[in-house]
Amino acid sequence: MLGREGAPTTSTKASRTTLDVILQSAAVDLFHNSGFAVAPLASCPVERLQRYHEHVAMLGFDGPGLMGALTLSIPGALLDARAESSPTPAGSSNMLDWMAELSNQLFGRVMNRLAVFQLRLRPHVPIGLSGPVLERLRKRTPTEVLYRFRTVRGDILVTLDAPLDDVTLAYSGSAQVAHEGDVILF
Repeated sequence: MLGREGAPTTSTKASRTTLDVILQSAAVDLFHNSGFAVAPLASCPVERLQRYHEHVAMLGFDGPGLMGALTLSIPGALLDARAESSPTPAGSSNMLDWMAELSNQLFGRVMNRLAVFQLRLRPHVPIGLSGPVLERLRKRTPTEVLYRFRTVRGDILVTLDAPLDDVTLAYSGSAQVAHEGDVILF
């Protein structure tokens, strides 16, 4: 929703702020549970900023009248530190699988928090891939928002690319959401 001059309306700004808070709080919760001490920085349009480190996990999603993508990229130094303390082998394939799973968990947390606003999103299968390759393949768009999370070994980067500024969020306290650890049968 845009105002007369093409600027965001107050309700659009409120929805964007709500979406930012939901994504940032879900990410901080997930990263802390994964053993990463993080501090969220202000969200911003991607424009010419760095979007990806060497390794990236990308998860597409769709919802009522929209399609989008969420990416997660963790700096190499942080991945190396995790690999040293992990009982699993530190191969690139294992790391990309782990990052794909993290992106899936992040999106699940965001979905649960959006459910109380009557916004139902459906995730696609997450994939792990090379940051430089994805940078060449994926065009930058005006709807792409960058979320950075500061760590002692570099910033974790999360991008959300979806036309969510036009989404109306209507709170409903009656949403049925899954909780971490719940078993969901398909």
